[in-house]
Amino acid sequence: MSMDDFTSISMLSLAMLVGCYVAGTIPLAVNFSEEKLKLVTVLGAGLLCGTALAVIIPEGVHALYEEVLEGVHRAPVQGGGGV
Repeated sequence: MSMDDFTSISMLSLAMLVGCYVAGTIPLAVNFSEEKLKLVTVLGAGLLCGTALAVIIPEGVHALYEEVLEGVHRAPVQGGGGV
C-alpha cells in the first residue's frame, strides 16, 4: 500500500469521524420532540452507512487489490534454463 493510498483512506476516515461526531452532538444541543429525535437518528445512521459503503470501503478494497497486483508484477520468474 503506497503512502498516498494510506493518506487518502486516513483522511476519508477522519472526515467521517468528524462528520458523525458533529451530527451526534446536534441532538444534545437542541431540544427535539420524540418524533424529530427518531428522524435525526435515522438520518445519522444513514449518513454513516452511506459514507462507508460509497467511499471508505471501495477505497480500502482498491488499495488492497492494487497492492496484490503490484506484488504479482514484481514476482521473480521461477525456473529458467531450457531442456
